[in-house]
Amino acid sequence: NSRRILIIEDDWIITDLIANIVLELGYAVSGVAGTFATACRELNKRNFDAALLDMGLDGLHGPEIADRLLQLKLPFGFVTGYDSPFEERHAMVPLLHKPFTAMELEELLEKLIGPARGWRESIGARESSLPTDNFR
Repeated sequence: NSRRILIIEDDWIITDLIANIVLELGYAVSGVAGTFATACRELNKRNFDAALLDMGLDGLHGPEIADRLLQLKLPFGFVTGYDSPFEERHAMVPLLHKPFTAMELEELLEKLIGPARGWRESIGARESSLPTDNFR
């Protein structure tokens, strides 16, 4: 099974962009949240392996979502136009600057939770796609 990503972003164009890249990379999107209240509901479901969090949710810069993810010990990264987190206690959280490339997003996700599928699955998938004639 693919690893699941929660996207917490209040700009739906960026949400769609991130979701499409996440899916293309082989991860699954467990949910999206565009408001603080929706983000809290999604966090309570705990049906994700990592979260991508915009620091400026609802036009506010509240640290509560990041604090909750840290408290739950769930991997997450900031996806933001800001240069650094607003709170010193979030300085160790990986940060991906907008605009970003698909490769940069993939690097962040792999840093947070590894490849989209477990390494055994990805090796098996690659081996099954190799032409067998080369090995005779």
